[in-house]
Amino acid sequence: MLINALPASDGIRWLKEGFRLVRQQPLGLPAMVVIYLAMLLIPAGFASSSLLPLAVLGIVISGVLSPFATVGLMHCVKDAAEGKAPMPQSFARPFKDEAARLQLFRLGLVNAALLAMVAVLAALFAPDVGDISGPPTSLDDPRMMAMLWQIVLYLPVLAVMWFSPMLAGWHRMTPGKAMFGSAVASLRNLGALVMYGLATAGAILLISLVLVGLLSTLIRSPELLSFVLAPVALGLMAVVQASFYPMYRDIFH
Repeated sequence: MLINALPASDGIRWLKEGFRLVRQQPLGLPAMVVIYLAMLLIPAGFASSSLLPLAVLGIVISGVLSPFATVGLMHCVKDAAEGKAPMPQSFARPFKDEAARLQLFRLGLVNAALLAMVAVLAALFAPDVGDISGPPTSLDDPRMMAMLWQIVLYLPVLAVMWFSPMLAGWHRMTPGKAMFGSAVASLRNLGALVMYGLATAGAILLISLVLVGLLSTLIRSPELLSFVLAPVALGLMAVVQASFYPMYRDIFH
């Protein structure tokens, strides 16, 4: 398999491709993202439990399911790119292929272990936020430092897990080979990925500010405003998820 090194400008093109795919399937892709989130967030809800066994169980289940959910969603995006309507049955496809199922399950166990390690290290190194309430008011706020520690600790995990579900699920690679390929692809395309991240953050911020500014003049109720903005947030999330497929398709040959 060839791992292409692409120019930084391709990061913007991937985001544009994500917008194009969602425009093609404005209802189908956001609906598939809801299923994807449900697969991850429902078991992750146990992780917030005060009971340690339930918290560990939530992290493990969510970590193991994450590669399956990612591959299922990428099947949906691939169908949309080929002019087909994405269907919920795509999320069952990674479970049906025995070879892919085994590699994805092993990758999920590794992912769960890495997530648990990040959580433990964050608890050790991040400052104790205690019972602080209200939004952060400055960069010196302990909660900002805690969030920064979590981001720094998670970046290596993000690099090895970024493309590994597709490599394990679509190419039956072992977790070690898939994670190595993902790390190499991330390093070789660091400029394009950084550009993609900046373009994505800028687009989301711009759209959010414009919409909130316009709608807040018409809607005075914060609850109603949040309800109206929820579909927009889901659509933007679908754009981000949809852009991962052209990113993968262009980098791996």
